[in-house]
Amino acid sequence: MTEQAPTWQELLDAAMEKRTPPAFRAALSGFRDDGLTYKQLEDIAKDIAYEGNAPGFRKGVPGPSKGTWLNVCKVEGKEADKLPDWKYVELLVLAYCEYHGLDEDTREALLIRWADGYTACRGQPRPHYRRRPIPSVGTAKAWGIRRPYAISAAATAVVLAAGSAYFLWPEPETPPLSVDDVSFLGLSTGDYVFPSSMKLSAAQVEKLKNDDYGKGRGFENWFNANKGVPAHFRTISLTVSGLSKKEVRITNIQILKRNCAPPLTGTYFLNGGTNGGETKTRTLFFNLDDQVPEPTDENNEPYFAQKSITLKYGETETIVAFVNTNEHSCGFTFDFTVVVPGRREPVKQKVDNGGRPFQLTAIAENSGAPHPYDRYKAMYVGGVAAPLGAGIVPANPSTYNGDPETLSAP
Repeated sequence: MTEQAPTWQELLDAAMEKRTPPAFRAALSGFRDDGLTYKQLEDIAKDIAYEGNAPGFRKGVPGPSKGTWLNVCKVEGKEADKLPDWKYVELLVLAYCEYHGLDEDTREALLIRWADGYTACRGQPRPHYRRRPIPSVGTAKAWGIRRPYAISAAATAVVLAAGSAYFLWPEPETPPLSVDDVSFLGLSTGDYVFPSSMKLSAAQVEKLKNDDYGKGRGFENWFNANKGVPAHFRTISLTVSGLSKKEVRITNIQILKRNCAPPLTGTYFLNGGTNGGETKTRTLFFNLDDQVPEPTDENNEPYFAQKSITLKYGETETIVAFVNTNEHSCGFTFDFTVVVPGRREPVKQKVDNGGRPFQLTAIAENSGAPHPYDRYKAMYVGGVAAPLGAGIVPANPSTYNGDPETLSAP
């Protein structure tokens, strides 16, 4: 019989008994490994820190890199002999909760639990979590904390016993929806913007002319691999199915915006793509320029004002979300509101792009000006926007105005 590896909860209890930095780091490493890869942790934590939602990190400055997180969670070597800075512990808890969709009560209880372990190992969390002095005996019992009987990545509620430090963690409930597929429509020849200036060599341009994107990549794969951001609109197909044994109702789908800023003005690839034609699936329209983007139908009426989407167990629905912006560059995720029979409150379920936010930028175009693209640092024209048979050509954004005769390269 194979012996199971200890859970992070068991490792944290052990750390409170051993009261050593290596034991605490082992628990922290196990916690990170409970669903989060280092890459996912880096991406989520960077966004949290940048938005100013992480104590100890300055707003507007990207959070820790992957290398920093590797050091924070090290369990061997000299680094393991000291506790990581508390701000990293707190940020990891915040990232964990965001990734698993845990609520505020669960997040606070997890922070208290990790702060207790940190203090037991002779560290000092930030003052908000310094609840008591280090006990003389380093055990969970000495701290007056009952060991949780069920805690997992999907835990969604915490019961705090009044006037005590006892935490009761109920068994996690199954999410009401299964997200079966997330894909993109109408982007095979869409426009993209890179955040910084990109100078392609003549050989690279020639390859792109011949639809050679390297390593078997397609058009969109090449832009994604090089951190290109779709411009103006994005059409996203979301296929979900019911996981509840009872019929559930989707009563709203909102967009949660992240890191909104002015449009990107690095390198613009103007390809002249369109939406890709009609679709027979359910289509919702979102405008990222609205303060709270709400879904509308093709008549610009609130979609869920009179409607809902019902799903029986195993029943599938494909929702096409047409998202556009004329003013901003934003990351965003979808937030489904689902009514489940037997649950007192509607369930919120997040849908993202494989653990990361979707991205979209407005086109930084001075419409009607003699040189509408002069805000960009570099520019390329391809697809249906390029002269017939040209494939892809460099353009000078300070002179190009849509006329092929103004396509002189910088």
